Amino acid sequence: MMIRQMMHCQWPANTGKQNINHIRSGLKLTFAGLLTALLLIAKTSFAAGPGEAADPFDFDLTESAEPTETNWQVNGYLEWRSRYALPQRDWLSNRMLTQLETRYESDEWLFFSSAQMEYDPATTDYRSAERFNLNEAYFSFDGDQFDLMIGKQRIAWGVADGRSTIDRVNAVDMREPIGNGRTSARRPSWAVFTEYNQDWGIWEAVWLPRGRDRKFAEFGSPWEMPFINQLRRQERDGQIALEIDDPHPHEGGIRFTHYGQGLDWGLAYFNGYTDAPIVLENKDNRIWLRPERIQTWNINLASGIGKNTLRAEFSHTPDFPTINGQTESLTQVVTGWDRTFLTDLYVNIQIYWDGYDETEDDYGLTFAITNGFYRDALELGIRGQTARDAQYVLEVFANYQVNDNLSLDIKSLTFGGDTDTGIGAFRDNDFVELAIRYAF
Repeated sequence: MMIRQMMHCQWPANTGKQNINHIRSGLKLTFAGLLTALLLIAKTSFAAGPGEAADPFDFDLTESAEPTETNWQVNGYLEWRSRYALPQRDWLSNRMLTQLETRYESDEWLFFSSAQMEYDPATTDYRSAERFNLNEAYFSFDGDQFDLMIGKQRIAWGVADGRSTIDRVNAVDMREPIGNGRTSARRPSWAVFTEYNQDWGIWEAVWLPRGRDRKFAEFGSPWEMPFINQLRRQERDGQIALEIDDPHPHEGGIRFTHYGQGLDWGLAYFNGYTDAPIVLENKDNRIWLRPERIQTWNINLASGIGKNTLRAEFSHTPDFPTINGQTESLTQVVTGWDRTFLTDLYVNIQIYWDGYDETEDDYGLTFAITNGFYRDALELGIRGQTARDAQYVLEVFANYQVNDNLSLDIKSLTFGGDTDTGIGAFRDNDFVELAIRYAF
């Protein structure tokens, strides 16, 4: 859900020396990434193929031994990603990332964890280049009718896959809120999740003891909301006293889903907090920024008609907060259609409307068109979203799976709209991206 922007400021301009240093570091990492890709391609491309002479010394002394059965699996990937901001003529990101995943399985129990370590010298103007992130870490029990998951996990609710009105269990990562052209990036949350299966439907319940794992953008980050940047500047100039707070109280919800012949329907309720902080102004120039509690009721439908899928969501939030602690009613509607044509041509279109009692309504659409080539090794596509006041996000991308281990991604992302709007605030972040990933 788009959080409306209430204040506006200009981004600080980088000095020429900073730009030169960023460009130099970016070019170095770009060269290192391309060299790594070439080495990986060479390693995986020159293996002996059918009809080629085998190496007589290529043998394994342990081949005759019985393999040792184990329930543990360790894998992950290495990724180099470079983003260049066209309006700023500077690097948004030159990230080297390592993700390590650990899995342990028994008959009914599963443990899974994934952790990331990244190094990104393009971010040193507003944060450290090094960052560690525990992405997921949970235990799960899979019974005949009852399932249980405890730990840090991603839980997606709703049938609208572009812009759901009830996908509230995980907070939007405000440090880099754009997942792709039509979705937000969400962070897994520490939660207890239960699922009970019956013939007539599935009950789900989730409880977050300390709320969702919110991360706000750092001061000076290109993804920092302009009104927060302006408030932080006023605090540093001594004009106001500013407090940014995440209350960490519990959040939770319940959902029921019925799967029928050609029609699935569900009901959901979530009691939690907004993703973005709300401005609460106190006396004596003291301003408090914090998420505010809301309750959302939801009805969702999905129907398959031939090769077509129709989707709809209806949600009502009676206490959506605005500035200075005031609230108003919010009603949201999403309707969508998607279909796969021929073999791999996929089209997805969703229209949304957010209706407020007092504030101006928001409306627009999300879309995706993708197609696979060369036995799905190459995927080309375009996706994006629009909003009122000529706001838009447009992504053009190509993904190429070189082999089972190596993949290449190329994309461009463009933002449009006035700088005092939710999407237009990022229009200086238009970027082109090249990413190389090696899975192991």
